[in-house]
Amino acid sequence: MKKILLTLFLCLSFSAAHAEDVLQEVERQLILEPVVRGEFVQTRRLAQIKKPLVSNGRFLVAQNYGVIWENVSPIPQTTRLTRDEIVQTDGKETLMKLNAEKEPVVRIINGILFSVFSGDVAALARVFDYSGKVEGKVWRLDFTPKDKNLARLIRELRLEGGRDVSSVELESAAGDVTRIEFKAQTYGDALTPEEQNRFK
Repeated sequence: MKKILLTLFLCLSFSAAHAEDVLQEVERQLILEPVVRGEFVQTRRLAQIKKPLVSNGRFLVAQNYGVIWENVSPIPQTTRLTRDEIVQTDGKETLMKLNAEKEPVVRIINGILFSVFSGDVAALARVFDYSGKVEGKVWRLDFTPKDKNLARLIRELRLEGGRDVSSVELESAAGDVTRIEFKAQTYGDALTPEEQNRFK
């Protein structure tokens, strides 16, 4: 019995160490800068709809500010994520506004999304269990929620990339799948004055 327990312990220890090694290797490869700008193509496959919904646009991620997600086609919309709120507009009026004071889950969701878009895999590992692999300069991480309440929203989160995050795939608990592919990413140390104003 002692031998069985010792073998099990060694197996579990190896698995944990291996997962930690994968995360550390991904962190070593990723470019983490205060500001990330780029373009995206998003494909949503809804469980009740056969035809996928495809959109594209631009994004801006800034530490200490948040995320600007600008959908260009097919329907122009801009979503601003900050620590305390989510605001969506169509350029003329506000379509949606969620505040963390009234909806505490907003802060949790925004934290996850910011970590995904900025490539902060260590922050994701605090909320999700994970596994993954690194093959040369390419890696993949699979995340599943630790919290049961979060698992009611997210079934699995998958990230792939190299020096930056190249794609994100999120499967909801309802079976909907959203895949986002990033391209033309650039990095900087600070926002321009115009970009700062977009977060106000």
